Amino acid sequence: MNPFFFGPLDHRLYGVYHPPASSQRLSSQVLLCPPFGQEAVRTHRLHRLLAEHLTRQGVHVMRFDYFGTGESAGADQDGTLTQWRDDILMAHAELTLRTRAQHTTWLGTRLGATLAIMASELCDQPPDRLILWEPILNGPAYLKELGEAHARETFVPVVHAQRPSAQVRDEIIGFGVSEAWLKQMNDLSITKLNPQCKEACIHLARAEDTSATAPLSAKCEAMGTRWQHIPTSTSVAWHTEEAGGSALVPPDLLRQLVAASTGGMA
Repeated sequence: MNPFFFGPLDHRLYGVYHPPASSQRLSSQVLLCPPFGQEAVRTHRLHRLLAEHLTRQGVHVMRFDYFGTGESAGADQDGTLTQWRDDILMAHAELTLRTRAQHTTWLGTRLGATLAIMASELCDQPPDRLILWEPILNGPAYLKELGEAHARETFVPVVHAQRPSAQVRDEIIGFGVSEAWLKQMNDLSITKLNPQCKEACIHLARAEDTSATAPLSAKCEAMGTRWQHIPTSTSVAWHTEEAGGSALVPPDLLRQLVAASTGGMA
């Protein structure tokens, strides 16, 4: 794997390019779009192992950090949803410049999946395949989920007289957020999302989560794009701080993500 920085000097992003095995080189590339905050911590190892599995099958893979996150430039509060959406477009251009691949897949996890949908609407050449692992489709509901997790994870009975407020202000379990980020998250709604891809939009989630994506599947079908739901039995406690020291790499989920990325579940 090859770590590097890309983008303009005032907006440097950190990326990791995983070249395919030389004996299995294909003209396909996968861009991994990470989730937010503790969810990114939880999935970091999974994304790295996913990249390694895909490269062994001849696929070019790139991971990256949004502006104000991970190893990229900027502070926590510099990040916004529109900025991270544009970062996906920048990462896509960088990966394509390196590979000249003919087939592109974007795989987004949680908020990363939502941002991938947003970016696909602005991309001159949308990806052939969009893979959405438990996308965030309701911003206010997600903020409520994050606020409750922050109150739960930061409450120390011997220190606090009462549990902290569940209202998100400027921090979520160790990750700072800005007023602009909060405003954009409050405005996020599935009705405003219009996924664009040439071949297929694939949704991975637990079976009981299928009804929530009906507006997305209807939009895809109206455009003649195949929509596919892949049920997963993996239930993730997304907001446990630093995963309690554990890593999230369920073998069945990893297999499903590899298969979805390579067309094995078409």
